[in-house]
Amino acid sequence: MRMIIRFITLWVLIFSVGCQANSIDTEPPLDNISSPVAPPNQGDTTQMPPSATTPADARLQDLIEKTKEDLAQRLSISITQITLVEATEVEWSDSSLDCPRPEMAYMQVITPGYRILLEADTQVYEYHSNRDAYFIYCENPVPPFLPKP
Repeated sequence: MRMIIRFITLWVLIFSVGCQANSIDTEPPLDNISSPVAPPNQGDTTQMPPSATTPADARLQDLIEKTKEDLAQRLSISITQITLVEATEVEWSDSSLDCPRPEMAYMQVITPGYRILLEADTQVYEYHSNRDAYFIYCENPVPPFLPKP
């Protein structure tokens, strides 16, 4: 019974976060947002050329800024010390965004989203998100499924 309550609570949280309006920062677009590609080499910080901004790009840029803020808070550093390594569109294998917690149950549905890799002090940190405003820091990530172009 407790597992069902946790499951329902998780879905209410996911849907409520997904239904919130996203605020769009007025900062200039980031130059290194990539399209679906193979996972990067840990030392690879090649920047991708800029592209036209679409609503999805604005949403992704907002997610990137929020993940940078989260990482800065976790590490007690300035957000300016964090760089974007890669932001890749992916399909997660379930509603855990392929970063499950052992005590939780998740819906087994393909969940589109992004894998965001940030670097601070030569260490790479991985965040998983859905396509809306929900993201999580993932310490033990499961490799995502990259959608076919």
